[in-house]
Amino acid sequence: MDESNAYIVDLNRSLLGYGPKFLSHKLIIKDDLAYLQPTIAAMLFCVIYIVVGIFLIGIAMYQSLHLSKYDLAIFVGGFGVAICTFGFALIKPFLTRASFNRVTGVFNNHKDRDVKLHHIVSLQINNKIIKQKHALNYPCYELNLLTEHGRRINILNHNDQQQLVYDAELLSHFLKVEVIDCRREIIL
Repeated sequence: MDESNAYIVDLNRSLLGYGPKFLSHKLIIKDDLAYLQPTIAAMLFCVIYIVVGIFLIGIAMYQSLHLSKYDLAIFVGGFGVAICTFGFALIKPFLTRASFNRVTGVFNNHKDRDVKLHHIVSLQINNKIIKQKHALNYPCYELNLLTEHGRRINILNHNDQQQLVYDAELLSHFLKVEVIDCRREIIL
């Protein structure tokens, strides 16, 4: 195989088909560690579901124990359990922290195989339109890393373009790699 064509990566294609309509994470750099920290707004969004679910479970218990309305208690309690479970499912990805550790020399996002930092050749910014059936379409941006072996791994995905570009620049200085800007004009 020709060495120049060994690892062709389509940089215009988005890695993820979805993305949050709000700022979900910010890059934090402390000494030899860079990691993505969820924003307070993102965590509150998830916690609201958990709190509402627990509140409904409490109402169901009250209905059952004090008013003896078992049918209503089962319905409200089941709904509360479903909403609470949804909240925990939403918050789980925010709690697993993607990190770049210069001491161990590894990037770990808890989804893909770990990547040695010296294998990272560049970062890539990409944009896309999230299309929804019953809501307005909105732009979203990805920050991906590219490796010398042709892998492209998503690091960050949200719709705050200014923060994503800022985080990309910070991370490029931390890793001493370039940022490839593949954003193109998008029409909603």
